[in-house]
Amino acid sequence: MVSFKKKFLFLNVKENWYHCEPGFWDMLMPTAWLHVKNRKTPVKPGFSDVTYTIENDLTLDHDTIYAGFLKSNRQQIRQAEEAGVEFEFHNDVEGFVEFFNEFARSVNIGTTSVRRIKEMEGFLKLSYAKHQGRILVAHSTLIDDTYKIVRAFHSASKRTDDAFDKSLIAKANKALHYKDMMHFRELGYKVYDFGGYTQNTEDKALLGINNFKQSFGGEVVACTNYYTVSYQLLKKVGSLMGALGKG
Repeated sequence: MVSFKKKFLFLNVKENWYHCEPGFWDMLMPTAWLHVKNRKTPVKPGFSDVTYTIENDLTLDHDTIYAGFLKSNRQQIRQAEEAGVEFEFHNDVEGFVEFFNEFARSVNIGTTSVRRIKEMEGFLKLSYAKHQGRILVAHSTLIDDTYKIVRAFHSASKRTDDAFDKSLIAKANKALHYKDMMHFRELGYKVYDFGGYTQNTEDKALLGINNFKQSFGGEVVACTNYYTVSYQLLKKVGSLMGALGKG
């Protein structure tokens, strides 16, 4: 199961993914249980909310998974491969952080750090789509060896850089999601989690993200996040999105 600590000021904040089995000390400390499906947990922490994501079933055979993609996705994946886009899996943390932060600043989202990535060591894998030696797209994936779930976590690209072919980058990004799925399927993982779905939104940007994730043929799944009182207080005081999140 996924469980790691993040440093916030002088406190260790603990995050658990996919399970909620709190111990006595967990209930007292700043602790979160995220994307939980065993919703009949015997002890429920102080706060909770329901969120949604999109999941692809990796226990299906390759052809069935691939056939579930939109036809345009399959075409663009093939075009990326024909254009010579190459795909790599390695954990160059410093290189990934530099690439991601450059993208994050260009689109005004939170950055990350080597420390934040290394706090998740053993649970986070990195993948890249490259063309002629240059990185077009980079992903990080959160992995759970107990429940055999992999979750798309970070995604960055050169799409805001005018020196790069934006059409090729879009194709490479779709192809990298496909390669991520197949890579982890071969390693025995059962679920590819796209990392969130915004329910009942009219925001065009969020609808675009939803449509992108749904274009790979997965299903919308509900889950529950649980938080202790101290975690919720830190969230308010320290602005979790910046202080405890991916940044």
